[in-house]
Formats: sequence, C-alpha cells, structure tokens
Amino acid sequence: MPKQQRTGNVRIFSRTIDIKGELFSSTLTYGLTAVIRLASSLILTRLLNPSAYGVVAILFSVAFMLELVSDVGTIALLIRHPRGSERRFIHTVWTVRLLRSGLNFLLLYAFAPLIAELYQTPLLAAALRLYSFTFLLSGVQSMSFVLAQRDQRSRISNYADLITSAMMTVVVIGLATVVKDHYAFIYGILFQRLLMTIASYFYYREVGVAIAFDREAVAEQFKFARVVMPSSILTIVLSQYDKVVFLKLFDLALLGVYGVAGSMIAPVGGLIMRNCRVVLYARCADYFRTNRATAATRYYGENRRLLAMGTLLPAAIAGLAPSIVALLYDSRYAQAGEILMAFGLVTVLSSFASPSENLLVAAGRTGVVLTANLVRLITIPASTLLGYHLLGFNGFLWASVVANAVVLAYYYGEQRRQGLLDARAEWVRFGWALGTFVVCVVVSNLLLHFMPAGLLQHALKRH
Repeated sequence: MPKQQRTGNVRIFSRTIDIKGELFSSTLTYGLTAVIRLASSLILTRLLNPSAYGVVAILFSVAFMLELVSDVGTIALLIRHPRGSERRFIHTVWTVRLLRSGLNFLLLYAFAPLIAELYQTPLLAAALRLYSFTFLLSGVQSMSFVLAQRDQRSRISNYADLITSAMMTVVVIGLATVVKDHYAFIYGILFQRLLMTIASYFYYREVGVAIAFDREAVAEQFKFARVVMPSSILTIVLSQYDKVVFLKLFDLALLGVYGVAGSMIAPVGGLIMRNCRVVLYARCADYFRTNRATAATRYYGENRRLLAMGTLLPAAIAGLAPSIVALLYDSRYAQAGEILMAFGLVTVLSSFASPSENLLVAAGRTGVVLTANLVRLITIPASTLLGYHLLGFNGFLWASVVANAVVLAYYYGEQRRQGLLDARAEWVRFGWALGTFVVCVVVSNLLLHFMPAGLLQHALKRH
C-alpha cells in the first residue's frame, strides 16, 4: 500500500485526496452535518412531542417560500460578475441583500397572525414572529463567505457551518430538556445564525460592510432578479406538485411509503446540489472570467472527480434500492424499493443537469434556469398524469424519470449552442452510470434471493 504523504494531501491507492480542497470539505461537512442531524433527531424525538416537529415544519416551509419568492440572486451574481472583487460593488450587493432581509423580516412578522389563522394553529403566530429575526441576522452578515466561495475557498464557510450546526444541536437538545416544545428549535436556529454572522466578520476584514449604491451594480442585480425570481416561484410550485397531487390520486399509506423513499435519496441529491452550488459554480465562474475560450475544456478536464462522484453514487443507490429497502424495513414497505429506484434515476439525471446549469449560468446564460423550470412545469405534470391514466401508480412514478430526461436534453441543447458541450465526455459518464446501475441491480437481486425482508429490523428486535 502506498505511504501517506506528509502534506495537506492524503494518497489512497495512487489517488490524491486534498483534505484542504473544496470538494473534500464540501462532501465531508455535508456528510458530518447529516450524521449530526440524525443523532439529534434520535435524541429530540424522545424529548419532544410530534406537534413540536409539526410547528417547525411549517416554519421552515413558510420561510423557504419567502426566501425563494424574494430571491434576487445576490450570491450567484457576486460570484460570477467580473467586478465581484471591487469593494463598492460588494457593498452595493450587501446593501441589496440587507434590504431584502429587512423586507422579509417585516413581511413575516406582520403576516404571522394571518398565516397562523390559515393553518388554524394560533401558537404559530408567536413562533413565526420569533423566527422572523433570523432574516435580520442573515442580512447583517458580511459577504465574506460569498467572497470565499468566489475565490474557491468555500471550505471556510463549510467548516464554519459545520461547527455552528454542532453547537446549535447542543443548544437545542439542552433547551428541549427544559422547554419541551418548538421554541427549543427556534432559539437554537437563532443562536446558529448569530454565530455565523459573527464568524463572517473574521474573514475578508479589509472589505468590511457599508451602505453603498453603485448604479451599474444595482442594474445588474435587478436584471439578474428578473430571471431568478420567477424561476424561484416555479421551483416552489414544482417542489410541492407531487405532494399536492398524490393524495388526490392515491391513499395516505402509499404517500407514507413514497415519503420514506424520498427521505432516503434526499441526502444524496442534497450533496450533489451542494457540491454544484458551492464548488462547481465558483470554478465555472472563474473559467469564464479568466479565459472564456478554454472554459469548456477546463470544465471537463478539472472536474472529473466531482462529476463522477455525483453520477455514480445515485446510480448505485438506484440499482441497490430494492435490497436496501428489504434490509432496513419490513415487507409493508417493500414498494419503497421501486420508488427509491425511480428517485435514484431522477437523481442521476439531476447529476448531469445541475452541472450543466451551473456551467451555463456562469457563462452568463442566466435565462436557462427559468426556461428549464418552464420545461419542468409543462412536462412533469403532463407526463405523470398521462402515466397515471395509462399505468396507474407505476406510470405516475416512472413518467417523472422521462420528464427529467427532457429537461436534461434542453440543457445539453443550450450547451451545444454555446459551444460548451463535450458529447464524448458526457457519453462516457452515461456509460459509467449505466454500468454501475446494471451491476448494482444484479447484486441487489442476488441479495434479495438470500436475504429475508426486514433483516435489520429483526436483528434490532433480538437485541
């Protein structure tokens, strides 16, 4: 076995892993954060009633929708724009973000009673008003973490987020032992946002923060926002579509199985999206700022590991899906295996589409995000409803895979028009994904032949 190098890199089987690299830090911190969340969930579910989780779920949902509707693309613009390193430009973008955060705070605080009335949950009003202060804390945060991402030093924000999330978890568990309700979560989140805001001022101190108004920067910001905001609204609609339609077509039990499968693939999809957003987009923006002519070559040449990991992991999970479900759950959840396989294949397609989207946006083609969401809005409902009428639940499920393939075809068409598509490299990735999927399907079938359903459940019961 090769010896370890005594540097910032670790050599494993002749491959070098840069422990200070952006991809490593993004993947590691995301994985550890997922572990922390799982561990805290195991503890908090024993301390809190399910109603506390229900309130928090509504809080997150409302805040998520407000964030998306008011999104003007400050982070993406600052990372991509050639003037993104100029202090006045940075201060102007910070000012826009501060105003947006202040507006979100006022809206959520003012409309909290109305939202609580809509949900027929009176205690939600006070909870929403307290949660609204998270917008103010995020608004006064400096732009240092965004600048670190632009300079391909996102490990700074990755590790800061990991450390503050761990501290928040301790606080939430401590509060939960005392208050026994949803306020443990809210105060914990406020604490974490405060820590992140304080930490942001320890980096890029020479830039600082200030109120500024640069006409060109504001014009660029709102030109960007004209595309980002409607796209974000469509994202809300698309993310809630299947849940709204599902109960109209199928029963609650099947929705539960559907939700189990979704929760199993969610961390993988989240990791792919995070690596694309935090690591790949900053790299692509740098390619186009420095030399547009070589951007495509560098994109395919310098991101093989990132692209391969994003593709092969969901392909493996899709292939192994039936045996994974059989291992973890009893026979009542057997259908989650097929659902997980379909979700895994959708995630594989997303692992091709998300990098393509980041490359195109970095190239200045910001309109592709809105157009892609319009394509989704047309194809996903139409294909899933047609699939349902032809083949029932199976048609509904697998039609979503076809719809996502259409979206990917759109992105490839845009890449080709911009001269940014290396068809051979993409076919190689497809080949590896297909091979991984087929091998894992064979392995899964062999495992199912010898492994009883709910094996892990039986083992836990014996202990």
